Formats: sequence, structure tokens, C-alpha cells
Amino acid sequence: MRERLFARLNLDALGIGASLLCAVHCALLPLFITAIPLLGISLTGHGWMEYVMLSFSFLVGSFALGRGYYFRHRKSQPLLLFILGFICLVAGHFLHWAAAWEATVITIGASAIVIAHVMNIRHNRTCATHKHASSVN
Repeated sequence: MRERLFARLNLDALGIGASLLCAVHCALLPLFITAIPLLGISLTGHGWMEYVMLSFSFLVGSFALGRGYYFRHRKSQPLLLFILGFICLVAGHFLHWAAAWEATVITIGASAIVIAHVMNIRHNRTCATHKHASSVN
């Protein structure tokens, strides 16, 4: 039953949703933080949310794209684009030298991840379900 649940789950759609949610979070959080003093609310920290969203996005993306690569199409472009996008997300969030370019780098990273998932969906649809040779005989 668990195998059927994973087979029915569209992890690429979940990954696209997670990337878009991350982009919305990154765009709206600065507006929310500037409005907090006006509302009389104090915010002690929100760093944990960054780790949760990045971890979730990475886990879903790795599983969806890895499953598509290993069991379906064997095309590495979606995986490479996902890795590049995730590096951009991490750089935009955590590297101090990228602070001036944070919004641009994060947007590029989130867009690359969404495109990687879309590519994975297309490759999965065009490749018939079969096992590719994993080793040379």
C-alpha cells in the first residue's frame, strides 16, 4: 500500500509548490517584518523557517528528480538544474557576500528548481516505463 501511495504522489508538483511557496515567503517576509512594529508584535527570530523550507524543498526535489532519473528517463539535465538552483537558494539565504543580490539570486534559484521539476515531468511523460540498463554487460 505504501508503494502505491508513493506511486500516486506527484512529487514534482509538490516540489514546484514548495519552490513557489519559498519565493512567496521570501518576497512577503520583508513586508511583514516592516509591518510588525506597527501591529505591536515582537518577533524574536524567524531563522528556523528558512531551514525548514530549504530542507523540505531539497528533500522533495531530490526524491522526485532522483526517482525520475533512476526509474524513468535517465536524463541528467533536471538534476543538474535542481542542484544549481539549490546552490543559488543557499547562497542567497546564507552567504554574506550575496546579501546585496539576495532577491535576485533567490529568484534565479527558485526559478531553476521549478524549471527542473517541469523538465522532469516532461521527461517522465515522454519516456515509456521501462528499466534502463544500469550496468554494462
